[in-house]
Amino acid sequence: MMEATVSKSEHLYAATLGAAAAVSALVLATVAHDGTSASKYALLFLGFVVLVLLSGLAYLRPLVVVVIALTFITCPLQLILSLEQSAFVSMFLLGGAALGIALRVPLKSITPDSLILPIGLLASYAVVSSVYGIWLGNGIGYTLGDCFQIIEFAIVYFLISQLLTKPETTRVALRFWLASVLATVLVELLLFALGPGAGNLLPSWEPTADSDVVLRTIDINAAILFAVLVNLYPVARERKQRFWILLALVPIAVSIALSLSRGLWFCSLVAIVVSMMLQQRAGRRRLLRAFAGVSIVVLLLAATWKTGTDSDSSLLGVFGDRVFYGVDQVEQGFAGTESMETRRFLEWIIVGPQVVERPLMGRGLGATYVIPGFAVIDQDTSAPIDHHFIHNLYLVTAFRMGTIGLTLLLWIFVRYFRKIVGLYRRMDAGWDRALAAGLVAGIVGQLCLSVTQPTVTDHPTCAVIACAMALSIRLATRAPQRPQMIGPGIDMQGMTTR
Repeated sequence: MMEATVSKSEHLYAATLGAAAAVSALVLATVAHDGTSASKYALLFLGFVVLVLLSGLAYLRPLVVVVIALTFITCPLQLILSLEQSAFVSMFLLGGAALGIALRVPLKSITPDSLILPIGLLASYAVVSSVYGIWLGNGIGYTLGDCFQIIEFAIVYFLISQLLTKPETTRVALRFWLASVLATVLVELLLFALGPGAGNLLPSWEPTADSDVVLRTIDINAAILFAVLVNLYPVARERKQRFWILLALVPIAVSIALSLSRGLWFCSLVAIVVSMMLQQRAGRRRLLRAFAGVSIVVLLLAATWKTGTDSDSSLLGVFGDRVFYGVDQVEQGFAGTESMETRRFLEWIIVGPQVVERPLMGRGLGATYVIPGFAVIDQDTSAPIDHHFIHNLYLVTAFRMGTIGLTLLLWIFVRYFRKIVGLYRRMDAGWDRALAAGLVAGIVGQLCLSVTQPTVTDHPTCAVIACAMALSIRLATRAPQRPQMIGPGIDMQGMTTR
């Protein structure tokens, strides 16, 4: 067991973190405005300040920095920052926490974890694949971006597994993280209610050229929070506890519905099925009641919310349109139609043979492929273009990292599920077991979603999934809980309150 902490005043914490936030804003403003064309003296000074603040973060408690990083990754700021800006701040914070551990924690004090080996090998191989990709001529920007996301996944898992070695710290980190996700969901719902006049912070969907534009609240993190809350409901014995859980579940479910993402809908349903498998018989009934009640509320809201001037148009009709649109996409894909709607099928047709050509190491991180421009969003040409993004996690891993990378990725999740299932079976019934079940169900859902969206290796969701994996294992390896904890009057610490 390891606790990486030092005695520092609260004023020093506040001053250092405030300065870190200020310099992060300065860095973002400088890069966005002038980039590398800024004065060399200004860039040199900026680099010096960043180095000083990184050193300051290293002297803080690493756990504090990690919690701030996870809160940042899931907070509403992600709506206004670009992926590059978000990744820079994330790298800055996680780097400071990792440096803090490296400076103050002896190697022999590292907490053993069977997943550190495969995750470390994947991160190391990502560096090798990056060098290989640059040697093949892949773009440096794409290569560094791909490599960063895999390393971010590895760093977050390592930090969480090493720092959250006590029940108190685990619950504090979990509360901050889940509260940040919920805050982001509420902000997205507010923007949806305000409509297009709230700015271009939310994506939209327009079925036809003469249809009304419908905003979408696509928040992949919401699916994990949904799974956690659904699993907490069966163990809540007090009416007040059930009320607060349901109160949080409704906006989360509404957000998932308003995403208009068939993949996210399917991901959430998979999480419910897995949760049912993990629950005992009595818990399954309570879980189904909660899911049914929330679903009815969502459908009633969708039926009454009008989406245009037509009195017959409602969100419920939009949901139906999305389902039929998805069926049409599949039919066109199997029929061999080449269009925007069948771009996921085109990716398999184009990229699949290239995987066979380089099966061992793939084409290196940062590799692109040629696809007709009409199959890419926001392209004004139908001519073939070089494109980087691939929707399927397993296809993109085999394409860029070969069978070596895909084997390492599958090894991580096979080992994770074998470990967590074994630990879960030995847990006593209670809050910690419900939290672990929710996180596991959410991860299974994310792996299914990764067939259409590579969430495991995409920033910022890669950090969220790594955090969920590490937290579930930390919760499951705690000391046995008191058997009476699921009775009336139980708090989140698993101790009786009366």
